[in-house]
Amino acid sequence: MKNTLLPGLFALLGLCAAPPATRAAEPPAPEHTVLFRSGDAGSKYYRIPALATTAEGTVLAVADRRNDSQGDLPNLIDLVVRRSTDNGRTWGPQIVIAQHTPHTGYGDAALVVDRTSGDILCIYASGCGLWASTAERPLDINISRSSDDGLTWSAPECITPQIYGPGCDNPAAAPVSGMFAGSGRALQLRDGTLLFAVAAHHTGEKWPPLYNYVCQSDDGGRTWRLLPTPASDCGDESKLAELADDSWLISIRNPDRGYRRYAISHDRGKTWSEAAEWRDLPDPACNGDLLRYSLQEEGATRNRLLHSIPADTAQRRNVSVALSYDEGRTWPVRKSVWEDYSGYSALTRLADGAIGLLSEVADGENGYKICFTRLTIGWLTDGADDGR
Repeated sequence: MKNTLLPGLFALLGLCAAPPATRAAEPPAPEHTVLFRSGDAGSKYYRIPALATTAEGTVLAVADRRNDSQGDLPNLIDLVVRRSTDNGRTWGPQIVIAQHTPHTGYGDAALVVDRTSGDILCIYASGCGLWASTAERPLDINISRSSDDGLTWSAPECITPQIYGPGCDNPAAAPVSGMFAGSGRALQLRDGTLLFAVAAHHTGEKWPPLYNYVCQSDDGGRTWRLLPTPASDCGDESKLAELADDSWLISIRNPDRGYRRYAISHDRGKTWSEAAEWRDLPDPACNGDLLRYSLQEEGATRNRLLHSIPADTAQRRNVSVALSYDEGRTWPVRKSVWEDYSGYSALTRLADGAIGLLSEVADGENGYKICFTRLTIGWLTDGADDGR
C-alpha cells in the first residue's frame, strides 16, 4: 500500500530545517581602551590627544604627560606615544617623543603622515607658554620626525624662526607675538603639500580672542612659512580639511561658546570666506577634530567628513562624532561616544576602515584619562551606511 503520509512528512521536515531569512548584521558597538591615566609612568596627569594612522597601518596615540600639574606650558610636560599594530585593539608601551628639561617642557602635539616619504611628523610647542610669548621671546614651535613607524623620533627641531619671531623675514609674521599649532591633527593635501593651523595673538592687542593662520610646507616639512591671511580673527585651536573641489575648510574653536565656527578658502589660503557658525555642531569652546573619511574620486560611494566635538553649547561633556555627506555644509548624523564630562578629541581612519577616536574623559580628581575608541560608520548611522 502506498504511504501518502511520507512525502508530506519529508516536506515538513525540510521546511523546519531551512535556514532562517538572512538579517543584516548589527553594527558593532564602540570598543574603548584606556591608554593614558594618572599614575602611568609616574605622571599625575595626561592631556591633549593626537592620533594618526601611519603608512604601515600602525595607529599612533600621542598625549601630553603632564608630570606634576594639569597646567599648560610652561610646565614639566613630556610628549609620549603608544603604538597599535592591530587597528587599536592592543597597544605597546609609552615611547617618549620629547622629554622635558628643567627649563623647557613640550606639549600640544599635532600629527601628520607624509605619504611621499612615509615619515610621521609631530608638531608641538615648547617654552614660555602662549600668554607669556612676545615677538622678541616667542613660544617655540618644534618638529620631531619618525622614519620607522613611530618607534623612534628625532630630537626637537625648532622651526620658530621660519614662521615668526626674531630671524623671520616673512612680512606676514610681523604683527605676531605668540602662536601654537592646533593640537591633534595636521593635514596633507592630495598634491603632497603639508599644512597646520595655528592660533596666534598680535603685539599690543588684548587676547583672547586669537587669530587663526595656516602654515605651509612644500618640501615634506623641512621648511615652513606662515600664509599671510588669517582665516579668522576670533578663534582658537583649529583643524583643516581639503574639500572635494580642492578648497580648504577650517573648523574653528568658538571662544564665545555656542556653535562651532568655520571658513572656506577657494584659493589655497590667499583669502577666506567670512567665518560662520555650524548650527548643527555645538561647541563649548573646546578643541575637536575634522577628518576626511572618504572621497568619491578615490573610489568611495560617497564623500564623507567626520567631526568630533563635545556636543554641548556650554560644558565640556558628551564628546560625539558627527558625519557630513555634503562637504561640511551640514552635519545630519551625530552620535555620542562619551556622555559625561569629556574634552579634547582626535580622529583617524584605521587601516581596516574603522574610525579611531582619542578622547579626554573625566577621571575624578585625576583630571582626565585618555581613551581610545574603535567605532564604525555603520554604528554612527545605525546600519544605514556601511562606509564604502
